[in-house]
This record gives sequence, C-alpha cells and structure tokens, in this order.
Amino acid sequence: MDSNTSKQTEPLKNERSGRATYDLAVVGAGVAGLNALNAATDYLPRGARVLLVDQKDAAGGMWNTAYDYVRLHQPHPMFTVGDLRWNWRKPRQYLAARDEVRSHLSSSLGPIADKVSLLTQFGHTVERCAEVETTNGAMAELVIHPNGNPNQQRSILAKRAVYATGLNYSLADPLVFSSQKVLSIVPQDLLQTLKDNPDAPVFVIGGGKTGMDTILATLAAEAKRSVTLINGGGTNFLNRTRYLPTGLKRWISGQLASRVFKELATEFNGENEDQLIEYIRLNLSTDPDAKSRTFLYGLQSQEEHAQVQSGLANTISDYLTDVVDNAGGPILFTRNGTETPVPTGSIFVNCTGSFFRSETLSEPREILSENNKMLSLTSRDSFHFLTSVAGFFTCHLFFRGQLRGYGFYTMDLEDLFRKNRNAWVGATAAQAYLNQVMALKILPLTLLNRCGLDMDRWYPLPRRLAALVSMKRNAECDVAHCRKVLDSIARRFETHSKQLT
Repeated sequence: MDSNTSKQTEPLKNERSGRATYDLAVVGAGVAGLNALNAATDYLPRGARVLLVDQKDAAGGMWNTAYDYVRLHQPHPMFTVGDLRWNWRKPRQYLAARDEVRSHLSSSLGPIADKVSLLTQFGHTVERCAEVETTNGAMAELVIHPNGNPNQQRSILAKRAVYATGLNYSLADPLVFSSQKVLSIVPQDLLQTLKDNPDAPVFVIGGGKTGMDTILATLAAEAKRSVTLINGGGTNFLNRTRYLPTGLKRWISGQLASRVFKELATEFNGENEDQLIEYIRLNLSTDPDAKSRTFLYGLQSQEEHAQVQSGLANTISDYLTDVVDNAGGPILFTRNGTETPVPTGSIFVNCTGSFFRSETLSEPREILSENNKMLSLTSRDSFHFLTSVAGFFTCHLFFRGQLRGYGFYTMDLEDLFRKNRNAWVGATAAQAYLNQVMALKILPLTLLNRCGLDMDRWYPLPRRLAALVSMKRNAECDVAHCRKVLDSIARRFETHSKQLT
C-alpha cells in the first residue's frame, strides 16, 4: 500500500441531518495526530469508520514544510508512531533526515488502515471542530472544505474527535532590514542561495537547533565560507554524546531520559528558573563554558559542537536589530548598540524558530470537551510539551476514560513560553515527569511498553527496570514536589497550570 493512501470508507448518514457520520475524526496528520489515531485503533472495533483531515497534502505535519537539511536530534527509533519500526537497518544512533522522517510518519497509515476503514482528506481546511448536541446525544462536528474553496464546505459528525494541531507552528519569514545590499532568507532557501552566491558570507540569526543545522549545512556545502553566528543570549544543548551513549556504554554510562526529567523537575522550585538554566549549562550541556542563558530541550553531540565552533568565523552574543546601508557599505546593529560592518551581498538566515511566532495567542481549547467527545492536543491546554508523547498517552487515556480526575496536570504552554522561557523549561520538566509517574500508576505495563517514543528504550532492559522501580518508590514525594511547582507557576504568571478535573 502506498504510504499516502488509505482504505476508503463510505460514512454512515445521520438519518435526520443527512450529514456524514464517523466513529472517529482526527484533525491533524502530524506526529501528534498520527500517534493519537494509532492509539485509538486499540479501542475502535475493526472496520470502524475513521476520518483523518489535514491542511497539508500528505501526512507528516511540519516535516512537509521543514527546511531540507533538517535532521532529528534524537536517535530515529524514538521518533515514531506508536511502536512502528523504521523500515531499514541503519544504526540506531542515525539521525533521520527530513524526507526520511516524513516517509516514516506517512507509512503509519498503512497499518492503521488495516484495522479501521480510513478516509483521508488531505489538502482540506477545518473551519470548525467542536462538541455539539444532536438528537443522538453529544457528538463532534467538523466543518471542512478543500483548501481555497470555502464554497465546497460541508459538515460532518463523529462520535469522537481528536483535534491534534499540536504546537502553534508557522514558517518564519525573512528578516526585514533597512539595507538593500544584503540578502535576507529563511532556511528553506539556504542551499539554493549558497549555490547562487558562492562567495557571500553567511550570518546565522539564532543559536537554537535551526541555527546549528544551518551552520553545519553551510560548512558542508563549502567548508571555507565565512559564517557568523548571532545567537542572542545563547542556547544550551543537552549533551547527546553523554546522555545517549552507544555500544557497551549504554550499560555503564549515560542517564535515562526519565531520570533527566526528574533531575530538572526537582532542581526547579517554581521560582528559580534562571538558576535552573545555569544548572543545565554547567552539568548537562555540550558547552558549560559558554554562559548561554536559554535551553529548549535541543540535543547536540560533542562532535557537532566541535564542528560548529571550529567552522565559525565569529560569534556575536547579542540580538540583531537592523542592517543599514551607509557610504562605506552595510552596517549590522545589535541591541546593545554594537555596530559591525558587513560585506555587501552577505546572506542573513532567519533561524529564530517556528513555534509561537504569531503576534497573538492561538485559539484556546480545553483538552477535553464537556461531554468527553473531543480531545484537543494544542499548546493552550497541553498534557506534554512533546506533542508526539501527548498524542500517544492522552488518546489512550481518553478512550479508557482515565484522563479527567486522575491527577494529571495540563498547562498553557504557549502563554507561559511568551511570558518566561526559562520558567517554561522548569514547568514543562515538572509536568512531563508528574504525568509520566501518574500514567505509570494507571496504565498497564504492556501498553506502556508499546510506546516507541520512550527515550529510555535507548538503554538495556535491566537499566530501564531499575529506573522504573526507583520512579515508583519515590513517586509520592516527586509528585507532591511537581504539583507544588506547577501551582506556583500558575500563581506567578497568572497562567493555566492545574489538575485536569
């Protein structure tokens, strides 16, 4: 079966309304929606009528529009749908490229369509997705139409729905400068721009994962090209060499991801976010001497760090404000007032990220609708900052009726991120660990063992079992601490962070 096709199904017609009716509708075919859909197949009867809708032309979410040189920053087996294995024999530590990731995610539709009657509606816009009252009780209503054709709008009913748009993701735009003598691009245009301008210096704006990918891609294309990094306050990266070791080191060194989350969660008291970032820099990062002031869960190997550092012509630890032309050529201005001449024709690449870029907060949605017919996986009432993990766990809990009233915490990730990024790191670590511990109490181990996203699976079973015993032994104390942290975040920042009741 082709990865972008599915078994087509004719929905039932609601006798009174005449609208198509499905057993389940899923909005969003990215990693969150696909994990939710895969989980749902454990509870739906064989042949159930399922609708999958996405605005893009194929499954894969953001991997359909990401820059072409992007790679995973974690080993590829731990980025999947459910426990779907990658269809190759590459080394476990291989970092899959964009098209490989997109193909793998899309391939998950085949096994799903073997269990249910699946209709995919790619290239469609969802105008409405909400719980409504019908003559048959509460149901989910979707109003959709082909992209750009609102006159072809139609209404659909579903017994349950998952609205899985994930984080507020949008493509960055080129930075706007006063200068007319430099090139301003986004990462999607990098490789062609390098070919068209073989001698132009490159200025990478942003020191996160996109920035690191861009530096390495530029140096791979031409090792002698001048590359300058403008990295604001600097970004710390978790040391992948240390925390995801290979070979026999997996038995004797490193640290399981669950232990790392616990470490971050317990170091954070709800108020010491800047000290937490300092702790991460000194103890967990690839560059403890860099004085970087942020952390966004990016992973980097020591080798990648060395390649970046050796390839850079210059690093400007400040924020770019403008590039202005004067009689002597373009001048780069930073927030602290530094002025730096740059060659005419220089290439400026906007690598400042793609999440939470809109001027306003995205639409607020409660994770569960009033009558439990809709599950929403968004940034405004989130179960986990990793949408893949959220998709897997919340959908299982949703169908089992164990999401509301079981001690899980949800947060407004987008609001907190905009207010304080460092507090966001501490809060998301506390939430991730708390919800993992609660899930361990509720869900059977056989189900948990089918979560291919679990980074602990990098390590041998004996080490994982030891970590599991430790997690259970200290659960009461750790959960109490995490709850205190998350309640403190809610008060300090006047944001949503509370138990799902």
